[in-house]
Amino acid sequence: GALSASLSAMVANLTFGKKGYEDVWPEMEVLAIRAQKLKEFFVSAIDQDTAAFNDVMAAIRLPKKTEDEKVSRARQIVAANKLATMVPFSVLEKSLEVAQLALLASEKGNRNSLSDAGVAGLTAAVASVGALYNVLINLKQIDDLAFSTDIQGRAVALNDQVEDAVARVKSRLKDELLG
Repeated sequence: GALSASLSAMVANLTFGKKGYEDVWPEMEVLAIRAQKLKEFFVSAIDQDTAAFNDVMAAIRLPKKTEDEKVSRARQIVAANKLATMVPFSVLEKSLEVAQLALLASEKGNRNSLSDAGVAGLTAAVASVGALYNVLINLKQIDDLAFSTDIQGRAVALNDQVEDAVARVKSRLKDELLG
């Protein structure tokens, strides 16, 4: 995700202020700022994911000798797994945003940076599917069917939207570079 955001920001920065692209300067300025914020989000999500995993492991290590301890431990494991699921889910949500930025960069950015916009799209797709896999594997540990069904449906839908945006980026590159 961070790589996708960085590449889209680069395309925007190579477009903003360049002669011949005056009509898209405002959009590119906004794109660059948004992409930078998304890059920061993705970098911080690494630490959030590590912390969430550590919380799951701490819950698993809780004592389980008495019935009360077993019940408390089970509740804490579910709660920790829900939080651990929501970190990659948030990455999935932001992956859609970076895929949309890559699409905008491919449509309106500097033609000499079109390949960078393409790679921004591809790396958005990788971030999305990686986050989807993490969401799905974490859901396997959660016995709250309503939560799991809701999150799984939303996660799959988000990934589908990312794939659609990236398919448009790839089509654009194919048309421009091979056309």
